[in-house]
Amino acid sequence: MASDAHLAVLTTGGTIDKEYLLSGELEVGEPAVARTLATAVPSVEVRVARVLAKDSLDMTDEDRALLAEAVADSPESAIVVTHGTDTMTVTADYLASRVRADVTVVLTGALRPESVSRSDAHLNLGFALASAQLAAPGVYVAMGARLFAAGTVRKDRSTGAFVALED
Repeated sequence: MASDAHLAVLTTGGTIDKEYLLSGELEVGEPAVARTLATAVPSVEVRVARVLAKDSLDMTDEDRALLAEAVADSPESAIVVTHGTDTMTVTADYLASRVRADVTVVLTGALRPESVSRSDAHLNLGFALASAQLAAPGVYVAMGARLFAAGTVRKDRSTGAFVALED
């Protein structure tokens, strides 16, 4: 599978991709990364592919296996995965033992949908794209301008912040 892209962004849904419906409900919409990248002029090629469109609370190990397969099939060695925050660390841990040793995978998402004002999506996505290019091979979580190796991070549900396990 040849590609001119330097980076891949694999999308799985989650809050980052949610949009408000006329009914007032939130639903996973089109990948937010496409809208975000359209506002910038990246100096690298970025390939975007939707793998899933799910709330992370609904993700199963079968879904994670599908994502692991998409990572394995990617010709890029720098990959960002957009993901819901509730089970992002579970997926990072799952992927950690299933990706090639020469690949850097960075999971990121948003606490507020990209489609609403004051979303953290742009910061998290930009930080994740940079991290995927600069970090050593492995699996990471990038949230709130912090980068954590898989297995070393948890979401503090009281604040929404991602923190080191020892915090």
